[in-house]
Parts: sequence; C-alpha cells; structure tokens
Amino acid sequence: MGIEYTSGKGKISSAVMAFQKRLETATVYLLKYLGESLVKYAKEQHNYTDQSGNLTNSMGYVIVQNSTPIHFGGLNQPGEGADAGLKVAMKLAAETPSSFSLIIVAGMNYAAYVEAKGYNVILPAELKAKAEFPAAMSKLATKAKAKANELFGDII
Repeated sequence: MGIEYTSGKGKISSAVMAFQKRLETATVYLLKYLGESLVKYAKEQHNYTDQSGNLTNSMGYVIVQNSTPIHFGGLNQPGEGADAGLKVAMKLAAETPSSFSLIIVAGMNYAAYVEAKGYNVILPAELKAKAEFPAAMSKLATKAKAKANELFGDII
C-alpha cells in the first residue's frame, strides 16, 4: 500500500491555471497598449501627402494568440484603407505560430512603394517597437516571475 495525498486535490493546478490566465490577460493588455501607441506614432510620423486617406487608415494592429487573432485596433475607419489593413493583418495572423504576437500593418498595396520613395509609413513604428518591445516584455516577465515566486515559492 502506497501513500496517497487526499487533501486539496486540484488546488495547486487550479491556482496555476488562474495564475496563467492572469498572465495571459496582462500580456494582452500590454500588447494592446503597445499596438495603440505604435499605430498612433506611425500615423503622427508620416510625411507623405495623404490624398485619399486610405494609406493612413490602413494602419492598424492585430494581437494573435496561437495563430488566432484575438484583438484588432486602429482599423476602425470605414472604407478601403481599413479593409485592406484588416485583410493584411488576417493573412499575417494566420502565418504566426508563436504563443502571442503583435502585428502592426499598413495594408494598402502601395505602402511599400511609398516607403521606398523615402516617406515614413510604417518604418517609424517598427523602429520604435524594436526599441521598446523587448524592455516592456522583460518588465512583464520580471513581474510575473516575482508573483509566481510569491504564490508558489521560489520555483523559478
């Protein structure tokens, strides 16, 4: 006859699941904040003449979790630009395998052409993301590790 643990079955796994859910929620919240600020920055930094408004309106972001889009932002203007941005965002989301991703898009088919001519379209946001994203995610990871150690002991 072996030893059997009978007190509190499932309490540990439910606590871990609750912690994981809180961490996922915090991650999505951070990605929403970054997405909104990067799209706003890209729109503020453009130096091209926006004749139709479509290129600027095609700028937006999508948050992807396990190849599934879970939140869209910045693509809320009606018209061709937002539709094109959404289409590109959905295509990129389907190709994204990682757990969480933030995709910033300029969806009009001529966005790369405008940028190749030396105008700011999405590049300022990309550069800002490369500078700020790692630090923001590192800060979240540090807080998550501290909270996990507080809740579950020094396991990490």
